Amino acid sequence: MKEIVERVIRVGLSRNVRKVFDEIESISAEMIRSGWELQESCVEECLGKIHLIFNREIDEIGNT
Repeated sequence: MKEIVERVIRVGLSRNVRKVFDEIESISAEMIRSGWELQESCVEECLGKIHLIFNREIDEIGNT
């Protein structure tokens, strides 16, 4: 079974681009260290937010 989680990063027009990319890199590294894989990323049409979608395999309850 797969577990999916989404992390959202605010972009906006007044936010420093370097800080946005640092946040993307930091969140991605943290999630990967925790066993997650980046499945997909997308940017909202209005450029307001970036969505990072991670997944990982989990054991089903009762299986050993």
